Amino acid sequence: MRDLMIDIETLGTAPGSVILSIGAVAFDAETGALGEEFYAAIDPENAVDIGLTMDVSTLKWWMGQSEEARAAAFAGTDTLPKAIFDLHQFVTAAEPSRVWAKPPSFDLVLLEAAYRACAISIPWHYRTPRDCRTLFDITGATQPDVGTAHNALDDAKSQALGVIDAYRILAMRQAA
Repeated sequence: MRDLMIDIETLGTAPGSVILSIGAVAFDAETGALGEEFYAAIDPENAVDIGLTMDVSTLKWWMGQSEEARAAAFAGTDTLPKAIFDLHQFVTAAEPSRVWAKPPSFDLVLLEAAYRACAISIPWHYRTPRDCRTLFDITGATQPDVGTAHNALDDAKSQALGVIDAYRILAMRQAA
């Protein structure tokens, strides 16, 4: 599929922060089709051992989230290198021409820092990142609620459906 949405949950907001989980879904913004999914839940202790950091304000923020979101976020058993290597394989197999995030200056930048920390190559080209927020602002599209908020895979699917809606709005404007 042409498009790939990625979402992460973290213990910080700066590059080099602990990543708790990664969700991704392949999709086609023009046809509205959703494709293969990816999810990895990372052991935060392993991420700290590799050198990633966490901040207190993000830990406090997590304490205010739903029990379901916290349970998913802190139940990880994958090592960081395994999770991002598996994501690398998923992205490579999907061959997306557009890699979406909300926003890429957060999700993709933190993932790129994790790839560097683990000495694994970044699986997307620097020209492929796309920003959902900008597209939503331009079109007025909204993303639906899917599953549990702050579950990386559910958020990725929600954001992908929002992009699909934005493309539908753009097509209607073009046809008018």
